[in-house]
Amino acid sequence: MTPSSNIYVAIEGIDGTGKTFVSKHIEERFHLLRISEPSDGQIGKLIQSTEWSAAADFFLFMADRVELLRKIETGMNLVSDRSLYSSFAYQGVYLQKYFGGFENYLDFFRNAMKLLPIIPTHIVVLYSDVDRALERVRKRGEFSRFERAEYLTEVQDLYFRLKGKINNIFYIDSNVTLDELFANVDKLITELLPPDHLHVEK
Repeated sequence: MTPSSNIYVAIEGIDGTGKTFVSKHIEERFHLLRISEPSDGQIGKLIQSTEWSAAADFFLFMADRVELLRKIETGMNLVSDRSLYSSFAYQGVYLQKYFGGFENYLDFFRNAMKLLPIIPTHIVVLYSDVDRALERVRKRGEFSRFERAEYLTEVQDLYFRLKGKINNIFYIDSNVTLDELFANVDKLITELLPPDHLHVEK
Protein backbone atom coordinates (compact mmCIF):
# COMPACT_ATOMS: atom_id res chain seq x y z
CA MET A 1 0.00 0.00 0.00
CA THR A 2 1.11 3.57 -0.60
CA PRO A 3 0.23 6.94 0.95
CA SER A 4 -1.89 8.09 -1.98
CA SER A 5 -3.02 4.95 -3.77
CA ASN A 6 -4.74 1.71 -2.78
CA ILE A 7 -3.36 -0.41 -5.61
CA TYR A 8 -0.65 0.60 -8.07
CA VAL A 9 0.29 -2.06 -10.63
CA ALA A 10 3.37 -1.17 -12.70
CA ILE A 11 3.79 -2.98 -16.03
CA GLU A 12 7.47 -3.27 -16.89
CA GLY A 13 9.77 -4.91 -19.41
CA ILE A 14 11.92 -4.14 -22.43
CA ASP A 15 10.48 -2.58 -25.58
CA GLY A 16 8.34 -4.98 -27.59
CA THR A 17 7.06 -7.11 -24.71
CA GLY A 18 3.49 -5.79 -24.85
CA LYS A 19 3.43 -3.34 -21.94
CA THR A 20 1.02 -0.90 -23.57
CA PHE A 21 -1.37 -3.67 -24.66
CA VAL A 22 -1.32 -5.18 -21.17
CA SER A 23 -1.74 -1.89 -19.29
CA LYS A 24 -4.71 -0.94 -21.50
CA HIS A 25 -6.20 -4.40 -21.01
CA ILE A 26 -5.92 -4.10 -17.23
CA GLU A 27 -7.42 -0.61 -17.36
CA GLU A 28 -10.45 -1.89 -19.26
CA ARG A 29 -10.91 -5.24 -17.53
CA PHE A 30 -10.19 -4.26 -13.93
CA HIS A 31 -11.13 -0.56 -14.07
CA LEU A 32 -7.82 0.83 -12.86
CA LEU A 33 -6.75 4.35 -13.81
CA ARG A 34 -4.02 4.06 -16.46
CA ILE A 35 -0.98 6.32 -16.59
CA SER A 36 2.10 6.10 -18.81
CA GLU A 37 5.64 7.41 -18.98
CA PRO A 38 6.95 9.74 -20.13
CA SER A 39 3.96 12.01 -19.48
CA ASP A 40 2.58 14.54 -21.94
CA GLY A 41 3.58 17.37 -19.58
CA GLN A 42 6.44 19.82 -19.99
CA ILE A 43 9.09 17.54 -18.52
CA GLY A 44 7.82 14.55 -20.47
CA LYS A 45 8.07 16.52 -23.70
CA LEU A 46 11.57 17.65 -22.73
CA ILE A 47 12.61 14.01 -22.27
CA GLN A 48 11.42 13.16 -25.78
CA SER A 49 12.90 16.27 -27.39
CA THR A 50 16.50 15.07 -27.54
CA GLU A 51 18.90 12.31 -26.52
CA TRP A 52 20.11 12.77 -22.96
CA SER A 53 22.85 11.07 -21.00
CA ALA A 54 21.85 8.18 -18.74
CA ALA A 55 22.22 10.37 -15.63
CA ALA A 56 20.14 13.18 -17.15
CA ASP A 57 17.52 10.66 -18.31
CA PHE A 58 17.29 9.18 -14.81
CA PHE A 59 16.65 12.51 -13.11
CA LEU A 60 14.40 13.89 -15.86
CA PHE A 61 12.20 10.80 -15.66
CA MET A 62 12.18 11.09 -11.86
CA ALA A 63 11.08 14.73 -12.08
CA ASP A 64 8.41 13.86 -14.66
CA ARG A 65 7.21 11.02 -12.43
CA VAL A 66 6.92 13.25 -9.36
CA GLU A 67 4.81 15.78 -11.27
CA LEU A 68 2.63 13.06 -12.80
CA LEU A 69 2.01 11.15 -9.57
CA ARG A 70 1.38 14.11 -7.29
CA LYS A 71 -1.71 14.93 -9.38
CA ILE A 72 -3.29 11.54 -8.71
CA GLU A 73 -6.26 11.73 -6.38
CA THR A 74 -6.02 9.91 -3.06
CA GLY A 75 -7.47 6.41 -3.18
CA MET A 76 -7.22 5.87 -6.94
CA ASN A 77 -6.23 2.39 -8.11
CA LEU A 78 -3.56 2.66 -10.81
CA VAL A 79 -1.94 0.72 -13.61
CA SER A 80 1.09 2.23 -15.31
CA ASP A 81 2.82 1.63 -18.61
CA ARG A 82 6.36 1.88 -17.18
CA SER A 83 7.37 3.25 -13.79
CA LEU A 84 10.45 4.04 -11.73
CA TYR A 85 11.68 0.51 -12.43
CA SER A 86 12.13 1.42 -16.10
CA SER A 87 14.63 4.04 -14.96
CA PHE A 88 16.30 1.44 -12.76
CA ALA A 89 16.80 -0.94 -15.69
CA TYR A 90 17.23 1.29 -18.73
CA GLN A 91 19.51 3.88 -17.18
CA GLY A 92 21.04 1.38 -14.76
CA VAL A 93 22.93 -0.35 -17.56
CA TYR A 94 25.15 2.76 -17.62
CA LEU A 95 24.76 4.13 -14.09
CA GLN A 96 25.98 1.04 -12.21
CA LYS A 97 29.59 1.93 -12.99
CA TYR A 98 29.28 5.24 -11.13
CA PHE A 99 28.32 3.38 -7.96
CA GLY A 100 30.85 0.57 -8.11
CA GLY A 101 28.42 -2.17 -9.07
CA PHE A 102 24.87 -3.45 -8.76
CA GLU A 103 24.38 -3.48 -4.99
CA ASN A 104 25.54 0.12 -4.50
CA TYR A 105 23.41 1.24 -7.43
CA LEU A 106 20.42 -0.55 -5.90
CA ASP A 107 21.00 1.31 -2.62
CA PHE A 108 21.04 4.61 -4.52
CA PHE A 109 17.84 3.66 -6.31
CA ARG A 110 16.06 2.75 -3.08
CA ASN A 111 16.92 6.17 -1.67
CA ALA A 112 15.75 7.90 -4.86
CA MET A 113 12.40 6.11 -4.53
CA LYS A 114 11.72 8.11 -1.36
CA LEU A 115 11.23 11.24 -3.48
CA LEU A 116 8.09 9.85 -5.10
CA PRO A 117 4.62 10.53 -3.68
CA ILE A 118 3.42 7.10 -4.86
CA ILE A 119 5.32 3.89 -5.54
CA PRO A 120 3.99 0.68 -7.12
CA THR A 121 2.43 -1.90 -4.85
CA HIS A 122 2.88 -4.62 -7.48
CA ILE A 123 5.40 -4.84 -10.33
CA VAL A 124 4.69 -7.09 -13.31
CA VAL A 125 7.69 -7.60 -15.60
CA LEU A 126 6.94 -8.89 -19.09
CA TYR A 127 9.95 -10.69 -20.52
CA SER A 128 10.70 -11.93 -24.01
CA ASP A 129 13.34 -13.23 -26.34
CA VAL A 130 15.13 -9.99 -27.23
CA ASP A 131 15.23 -10.58 -30.99
CA ARG A 132 11.52 -11.36 -30.97
CA ALA A 133 10.80 -8.20 -28.98
CA LEU A 134 12.83 -6.10 -31.42
CA GLU A 135 10.97 -7.61 -34.37
CA ARG A 136 7.68 -6.48 -32.80
CA VAL A 137 9.08 -2.97 -32.41
CA ARG A 138 10.21 -2.89 -36.04
CA LYS A 139 6.78 -4.01 -37.23
CA ARG A 140 5.27 -1.04 -35.39
CA GLY A 141 7.70 1.26 -37.17
CA GLU A 142 8.83 2.69 -33.84
CA PHE A 143 12.53 3.11 -33.20
CA SER A 144 14.58 4.78 -30.48
CA ARG A 145 18.15 4.81 -29.27
CA PHE A 146 17.25 1.97 -26.91
CA GLU A 147 16.43 -0.56 -29.64
CA ARG A 148 19.70 -2.51 -29.70
CA ALA A 149 19.79 -6.22 -28.89
CA GLU A 150 22.90 -6.15 -26.70
CA TYR A 151 21.63 -3.19 -24.69
CA LEU A 152 18.12 -4.61 -24.23
CA THR A 153 19.62 -7.90 -23.08
CA GLU A 154 21.41 -6.01 -20.30
CA VAL A 155 18.22 -4.09 -19.45
CA GLN A 156 16.22 -7.31 -19.17
CA ASP A 157 18.95 -8.82 -16.99
CA LEU A 158 18.61 -5.90 -14.57
CA TYR A 159 14.87 -6.52 -14.31
CA PHE A 160 15.61 -10.13 -13.34
CA ARG A 161 18.23 -9.06 -10.80
CA LEU A 162 15.45 -7.33 -8.87
CA LYS A 163 13.99 -10.74 -8.03
CA GLY A 164 14.42 -11.29 -4.31
CA LYS A 165 15.54 -7.68 -3.83
CA ILE A 166 12.10 -6.05 -3.74
CA ASN A 167 8.67 -7.27 -2.71
CA ASN A 168 5.73 -8.01 -4.99
CA ILE A 169 7.60 -8.35 -8.28
CA PHE A 170 6.25 -10.91 -10.75
CA TYR A 171 7.47 -12.12 -14.14
CA ILE A 172 5.30 -13.13 -17.10
CA ASP A 173 6.59 -14.66 -20.34
CA SER A 174 5.35 -12.60 -23.30
CA ASN A 175 6.64 -15.05 -25.93
CA VAL A 176 3.02 -16.09 -26.47
CA THR A 177 -0.03 -14.89 -28.37
CA LEU A 178 -1.74 -11.74 -27.13
CA ASP A 179 -4.77 -13.73 -25.97
CA GLU A 180 -2.53 -16.07 -23.99
CA LEU A 181 -0.68 -13.10 -22.51
CA PHE A 182 -3.95 -11.45 -21.44
CA ALA A 183 -5.14 -14.72 -19.87
CA ASN A 184 -1.92 -15.06 -17.87
CA VAL A 185 -2.13 -11.41 -16.78
CA ASP A 186 -5.78 -11.80 -15.74
CA LYS A 187 -4.90 -14.83 -13.63
CA LEU A 188 -2.09 -12.98 -11.87
CA ILE A 189 -4.05 -9.77 -11.25
CA THR A 190 -7.02 -11.75 -9.89
CA GLU A 191 -4.69 -13.56 -7.49
CA LEU A 192 -2.87 -10.40 -6.42
CA LEU A 193 -5.62 -7.90 -5.81
CA PRO A 194 -7.91 -8.06 -2.77
CA PRO A 195 -11.53 -8.94 -3.66
CA ASP A 196 -12.74 -5.44 -2.77
CA HIS A 197 -10.41 -4.02 -5.45
CA LEU A 198 -11.57 -6.36 -8.19
CA HIS A 199 -14.11 -4.68 -10.43
CA VAL A 200 -13.89 -7.02 -13.39
CA GLU A 201 -15.33 -6.30 -16.82
CA LYS A 202 -16.72 -9.58 -18.16
